[in-house]
Amino acid sequence: MNKFKCTLTIFFFSLISNLNAQVQRVVDGKSIIRENIIQNTEFTFFRDWTTVATFKSGIGETTTFYPIIFSVPEKNIKLYGLQLDAMVKPQMSSVSYAIGGGVPGASMVNKDFLNRSIFIDKADVYLFIDFLEKQVIPNLKTTYKKQSKEYVFKTKEMFFSFLIDEKTARITMHLTDYGPNGDGNWAGEQIEFWTEAKVESIPDLLEKLKVFSKSMK
Repeated sequence: MNKFKCTLTIFFFSLISNLNAQVQRVVDGKSIIRENIIQNTEFTFFRDWTTVATFKSGIGETTTFYPIIFSVPEKNIKLYGLQLDAMVKPQMSSVSYAIGGGVPGASMVNKDFLNRSIFIDKADVYLFIDFLEKQVIPNLKTTYKKQSKEYVFKTKEMFFSFLIDEKTARITMHLTDYGPNGDGNWAGEQIEFWTEAKVESIPDLLEKLKVFSKSMK
């Protein structure tokens, strides 16, 4: 076996080993907020951008959390939660290039970035806060020798992972791609955001989530 083939073989098995070490990124379903947006023909959608929590990656991708209120006064429906806007590089599973519309937060893809939005229901916001506070924050400085440990939180539309791989920590978010109109049409399977550089921003995310939660009645 020549040097090139040997190097390629080592890379291949290293890649397979790394993939096998990761927890399956499974998210399935629609948030209660999204279901109501799709089902109702008239509604009010309020976004609060006074306090946002943003993660940025080294290649310019971002994920931004902020509170929203969905209401249908005629039906006495009022739902509190979070919207998460993701701006990531187009990926193989994200095949849609249509113009956005429909579900609030839906957008279009351009040659540089894909813009998608998901929703996190009120009950899941409280669970997310508890997860960050009890599982992630205490382990921000944790390291392992020849070991890894992954902390996972899932909602119907988001998979959030905090992975410690020996001395490296990484945040990964897998979000269901509901397409440019947010209704599941012209959608890929998932979009991914990850960063190692901004792990120290998790305490800021937690504090802002607590502020968000106080505004949810």
